[in-house]
Amino acid sequence: MATPDSDMDKIRLKRLAKLQSSRSTPVEQAQKQTEPSPAGPSEIFRPVLEQQKPTTTTTPTTPPTSITPSRSFIQKQGIEGYPENASPAKKAKPAEVVAQPPQTPPSPSVKKAPEDWEDKALGIIFRISVHEQPANGHYQLKALREELESEGERMDAYNAIPVRLSTGILDQAILSVCSSSHLKIPPFDHLLASWKRAVNYQRNLRPIDKGDENKITILAEAKRMALCYAQYCITMPEMFESVDASVRLEDKLLLDNDEEGGLPLEFFNALIGQFEEDPMMEEAFAAAIPRLSQNLNHVDFSTNYKPYLSALGRIISSKPLAKLFYESPAFLPEDVTGNTIETNTLLGPFFKLSPLQPKVLDLYFSGFKGRTQVALNDTKNALQLSLKVFQEQLHNIIFTLIRVSPEARLKVLDFFATTMNLNVKRTALQVDSSTVASDGFMLNITAILIKISTPFIDTNLTKIGKAEVEYFRRNPRLKIDTETKINADESASEEYYSNQIAGENNFISEIFFLTTAALHYGLGAAIASHEQLARDISEMEKHLQSMAAERVKWINTPQLVIFDRQYERLRVRLDKGQGYLYGLEIILCDNNAQTGTLLFLRFLSAWILRLVSNGRDYPEKPMSLPLNDKPYDAFAYLPEYFLETIGLIYGFVGRYLPGIVISNQVEELLTFCITFLGSTTYIRNPHLKSKLVEILYYGIQPNRSRPNGILGDAINGHQFALQHLMHSLMNFYIEIESQYYQKFTVRYHISEIIKKMWDNHSYRKKLEMESKTNPDFFIRFVALLLNDVTYVMDHSLTALVDINRLQHDLEESTTLSQQDRTEKEKELVKAEREAQSYVTLGNETVAMLRLFTAALANAFVQPEIVHRLAGMLDYNLNSLVGPKCSTLKVRNPEKYGFAPKILVQHFADVYLNLKHKPAFIEAIAKDGRSYRPEIFESLLNLLARFELKSKEERVEIAKMAADVEAAKRMEEEGEEELGDIPDEFLDPLMCTLMEDPVILPASKVTIDRDTIKTHLLSDPKDPFNRAPLKIEEVVPNTELKERITAFIREKRRIRVANVDGDKPSVDHDQMEVDVDADSAYVY
Repeated sequence: MATPDSDMDKIRLKRLAKLQSSRSTPVEQAQKQTEPSPAGPSEIFRPVLEQQKPTTTTTPTTPPTSITPSRSFIQKQGIEGYPENASPAKKAKPAEVVAQPPQTPPSPSVKKAPEDWEDKALGIIFRISVHEQPANGHYQLKALREELESEGERMDAYNAIPVRLSTGILDQAILSVCSSSHLKIPPFDHLLASWKRAVNYQRNLRPIDKGDENKITILAEAKRMALCYAQYCITMPEMFESVDASVRLEDKLLLDNDEEGGLPLEFFNALIGQFEEDPMMEEAFAAAIPRLSQNLNHVDFSTNYKPYLSALGRIISSKPLAKLFYESPAFLPEDVTGNTIETNTLLGPFFKLSPLQPKVLDLYFSGFKGRTQVALNDTKNALQLSLKVFQEQLHNIIFTLIRVSPEARLKVLDFFATTMNLNVKRTALQVDSSTVASDGFMLNITAILIKISTPFIDTNLTKIGKAEVEYFRRNPRLKIDTETKINADESASEEYYSNQIAGENNFISEIFFLTTAALHYGLGAAIASHEQLARDISEMEKHLQSMAAERVKWINTPQLVIFDRQYERLRVRLDKGQGYLYGLEIILCDNNAQTGTLLFLRFLSAWILRLVSNGRDYPEKPMSLPLNDKPYDAFAYLPEYFLETIGLIYGFVGRYLPGIVISNQVEELLTFCITFLGSTTYIRNPHLKSKLVEILYYGIQPNRSRPNGILGDAINGHQFALQHLMHSLMNFYIEIESQYYQKFTVRYHISEIIKKMWDNHSYRKKLEMESKTNPDFFIRFVALLLNDVTYVMDHSLTALVDINRLQHDLEESTTLSQQDRTEKEKELVKAEREAQSYVTLGNETVAMLRLFTAALANAFVQPEIVHRLAGMLDYNLNSLVGPKCSTLKVRNPEKYGFAPKILVQHFADVYLNLKHKPAFIEAIAKDGRSYRPEIFESLLNLLARFELKSKEERVEIAKMAADVEAAKRMEEEGEEELGDIPDEFLDPLMCTLMEDPVILPASKVTIDRDTIKTHLLSDPKDPFNRAPLKIEEVVPNTELKERITAFIREKRRIRVANVDGDKPSVDHDQMEVDVDADSAYVY
């Protein structure tokens, strides 16, 4: 079996055989010099090293006289390894550069002989001479001249035949000059420059000379010989024994074609054309490509990376080189990891170039915090423009590579898919950056994939069916084993995807799913990093300010040095963090780039809606609700990031780049949000739905160009929104109840959206219809709204009381120790943080309660919620205007969003909205915890003092207060009438007399129906054993109800007997009817 070394030897021997080709007579040599060179690549590289003596050039009509070198010359000057009978280009003594004054040009009237023209042309082209007085800057070939004269000097009767350069001795001349230590540049560069001079010489010929076939042939031979020996420098540099003639092709590829030292296109293509005949040339290029890529690892976005990009473009534009590129083992090694894929692959170093590289950030943003905003914007804009140009060039290169061949396309898809599969951890809560690719690399991957997908994302979504949902069941490149599915557990997902289906995924499907994954692992992860980094920087700035204030404590102490070191470490960390944040904003806040992202997201949103639409025919037919009870498997088993990506990116765009969203994207987005917010069974993870609410919330925020926000106009005018948005928002308001840490933020957003919708009469009509046609749903919504008001108002007022106390302690007390003061300062910071959060939420929930009670008063006096509403209102009103209201007074209340006058106004409005409802009046009267007549007196005084309400409204409140007092007196009389009530008649939760006792099926506890209904509105479980419970499952306790009725009847009989004495007896049947008719009063 042949070894690689033996194969290489054979190739070398083959080349040496080329150097031994001969011709029989001098006449034939002369004839060959007058014939055009063949055009094929093998002929281009065939050197003229014939087995005969060098001769001077003769005219085509005169046979040349030859000069026969001695055998000793061949043996002495021949290259080692040449056969003895060969006549190679002789290894002459090193050439010397002789500086001579410029020679006087011949008189124009003297006509040059063809031999003189050839001598001059070759001398200029190769910068060589065999004359005793060479031209300035030419290499003098003394040894070659002497050898030629000693072996072949012949004279006729009158003149000696002078020694001249000719194509016949060009082999010896090239070897002589390229083997010379006097050559100031590498042999390859000298030959390349000679080739270029030959091209220019021919281009600049006089018109009369361009028709001279002899001259054209000589110049063509000069080009061929320069190209031939340049090839030997690449593949067999040991030919030039006295110098290092090796060539670093990767360096040559970095130079433009027309740049000095660069490879002209003709020269470049000629080298590539030798791949079939000369495997070593192919091997040389194959070795240069990985070195070029690896060298780029030492370059960053702030240095001159453009030559590498141009080199990659030249490689990909040549099919033979492109094949070497994607077939290289280095294209995608098997051992790459998440972080090494950007350094140890051929494409990785190109995608790694980014403004986020550390050296770039240090150069442009180190210490930038103190500079002007104008300077910062200029720097960002400049880098943004550079990144745009870079990504456009990289996209063109990748797109060209994809079109080289089917194999190249598959290789590129493999590279993208492997990148995603190795970087799934980028979206984890805690990420080890040393195990995953960088943000800059992944953002470039995302940008290029979006550009590749652009051709199939048209306005009318005509190719939406080409993205086949069966992708993940057809041996997909992307792996989703570890991804959470939208509506399926792990075992069901494994079973579903184990049933693979036949067929191949088309290119559109491949790019669609890869781009979706890239948006998740790339852009989505970068947005998450941006949000977290912004929070961290805020905390570091506060900590740095705190440390600066504390420094005075450590002056003149040994600890000052340690303190200053820690301070400087934090300052540097803050500076680097701020620089990275600026770098992220360059990419994430690029209008042009994110416009392309939104186009793809519109396609993705429509594609998902198509999967869940009842006829799976969206967008050909409009969306209709409700959806089927159970989602299709194709949707349920998709990874969650298909939905999460849409919410995350649109949420970011809504906050930072609202102006780039266009109208057709708005309608698609609104339909998408409404559909999934209103469909309870389709998405298991509430976090995904919360992102949709966030989109709507940021979509209604006004901006410079759109006072109603990007979604405001569509919300008020889109028929699908008018029909379904209100229900969808209320539905998710209820669903999010189980998510403690999310629900208040989500409900705050929903409150803001509803406030924005409120001026549209269509939505209020829809809300009224909802309360009538779906009362249980509406009452549950109202109950949760009341829960929120109760909770957030309690926490906000408590936080304000704490702030009042701590501010007083810190300002007034002079006896606090430093440790106690520090502790109280920490408590104050915590209380302020809570106040800022809860006060804002409280303001919004009270405002929404005010709106709803004005529009739908009847819904708020239902037995299940009216008592809770009255108790909540009385408690908060007592806190705001009661005896302890002074404890809410804090410094800078606007800092926390606390506006007590507005808050009191809103509570007063709620009372006014329900003042005419007897059930509400009675519920206030029965509120034994918080109701006091004095609170309404204080309220009226406050409203009058600050003119918060008109005189007429104050009169209405006063009348309501009087009605409450009257109801209170009646309630007290009723309690006296009943006297002591047996415990078995009392509700176990409320300790009130039960009116309609029911038995809970699991715990067997008897409780009043209204009490358990109220409980189930907030918690669908048995309060005594936490078993799941529905109101339909309770069992009426008929026997106990009859006993309670009898108890009430007896107490009333006794009371009537005591009061009336001898008066006629009471008609008990009629009395019982009266009691049942007015269930608000219990006697």
